Amino acid sequence: MHACASRIAILALFLPLAACVSYPAIPVTGYLANRRISTNVDSESAKDYLVASSKHSFANANDSERIAEIERRFGQRPFDWLTLKEISRETSPDFATIFLINHILSEHNNQRFQSAYAEELQRIESLMHQKKWTPVVRTSLKAYKILFIPGFHYLSDPASGADFSGQRQLMHQLGLDVQLAAIAEDGSIEENAAIIARLVRAESRNHSKLILVSTSKGGPETALALGKVLEPGETTSVKAWLSVGGLLRGTFLADRVMPWPKSWIARIIFSVEKIDFRSLPGLTTTASRTRMEGIRLPPHILVLQYVAAPLSGDIADDVRARYTYLRQYGPNDGLTLLADELLPHGITVLEPGLDHFYRDPEINLKSLAIANLVAQELNVGSDIQR
Repeated sequence: MHACASRIAILALFLPLAACVSYPAIPVTGYLANRRISTNVDSESAKDYLVASSKHSFANANDSERIAEIERRFGQRPFDWLTLKEISRETSPDFATIFLINHILSEHNNQRFQSAYAEELQRIESLMHQKKWTPVVRTSLKAYKILFIPGFHYLSDPASGADFSGQRQLMHQLGLDVQLAAIAEDGSIEENAAIIARLVRAESRNHSKLILVSTSKGGPETALALGKVLEPGETTSVKAWLSVGGLLRGTFLADRVMPWPKSWIARIIFSVEKIDFRSLPGLTTTASRTRMEGIRLPPHILVLQYVAAPLSGDIADDVRARYTYLRQYGPNDGLTLLADELLPHGITVLEPGLDHFYRDPEINLKSLAIANLVAQELNVGSDIQR
């Protein structure tokens, strides 16, 4: 399910110092987002916090007092990247990631979805093991068309997963109506938002019931289409939007490469790689945050963000240089800051243990589990309205 990154990995060429920076690797086991994990963290404070969160108790009074004091000071702050950056500097990025996860799951809807996600995945796995295919897809999901918004260079680099090929194949085999949006693979965010808007208008004329699923760079393109390009009345076909690892507020990696002379070097590299450079300026954090300020998503659309939330021990070797560079800004998935993937009033489902590239043999089943949950939630909402 990863997008954008196979090509934006070129930016790592501009980050030679990041790859040399090291941080502690402290083994820890515990529970995070309803799942048992065994990994490494970057500080003793992160280890203590994870263990305490898992057991709902502290090893000693000093740990309890310090963590409670941090939660007290930051718990009422705006929950954005600046807050998490400050927590990271006082403690460590892994501590801030655990703080983020705990904060997200303290909200009832998020905890409800997180628990339901684990149960639904277990149900699907059990049915698949028994070769009982029919009940794998919830009846409620069959009423919707699923429109996938792919990521950067999804045509040139199909192995990246940016085209959702695995998910689409599984869902098609199970009888679902799926479609891939034919956006420009290295087009600007504005250009692709216009294409998405045209597709949504066409589906609205057909009175379709759509669930949009976007990944990485497809996230800001979908947000712009739904929240600015289209009038609210033109979005009636869209019932839900699932954003997977969305670069909603850009990436500091794009910021890193835009100033001269790096931008000049990047243009040469992009040209050699046959990548259109015009897509990069729209991924800077300044451009992305300004764009998001002007976006107002229609309230009838159920918004869910599926966020990989890795600790430092979960980062793959080929992602580590970028992850290490981004640590100075706080918790990140190796391509963007975790806080920058979140949308106001959206429901969040967390995936600890994975970085931005969602390399997981179960990712297709996990995608189906979330789609089932979204359809069930839509049906509950419809019943309440009736």
